[in-house]
This record gives sequence, C-alpha cells and structure tokens, in this order.
Amino acid sequence: MNDHNTGVTDDETMIDAKQAAAALSLPYYWFADQTMRSKYRIPHYLLGGLVRYRMSELSAWAASSKAPLGDGDKQRASKAQDEGAE
Repeated sequence: MNDHNTGVTDDETMIDAKQAAAALSLPYYWFADQTMRSKYRIPHYLLGGLVRYRMSELSAWAASSKAPLGDGDKQRASKAQDEGAE
C-alpha cells in the first residue's frame, strides 16, 4: 500500500484477514472485503491476488482509528483505565 519508508522492516511477517481480525477482535469481513478496508482505511498490501497485513501497521491504525473497537480491545482499554486509576 505504501511506497515510502514506514519504519517497518521488510522481514516483518505478513498476516491474512483471518489472523488480522482475530488479533484485533474485529469482524473478519472488515479485512476480507475491499469496501470495508476502504471505508475504515485499513492499511493493507495486495500481493498478486492476496491481501496481506502487517501487525505493526494494524496496531498503529487501531490506536489512531475512529473505527469501533472490538470486544477484546474494549476489555483491554477498560483494564488499562482501571490500572491507571489506582
């Protein structure tokens, strides 16, 4: 997707839509469907006929995105807030 230097090493493992959805606790179709990838501006790479993602870019996207958080992210965010309040 990006041609410029993103600070990501080329040896970072690329993951597929199923792995991306599981890692971020978001719906699979967000990653599998081109319309949803465009709607939420999900960073991705087209390799031949395959769509692949870099976890570091997805983590940065999730942190800065206005897309709704998945259940796992809500639990982690709530836990982080609880720990910060102590």
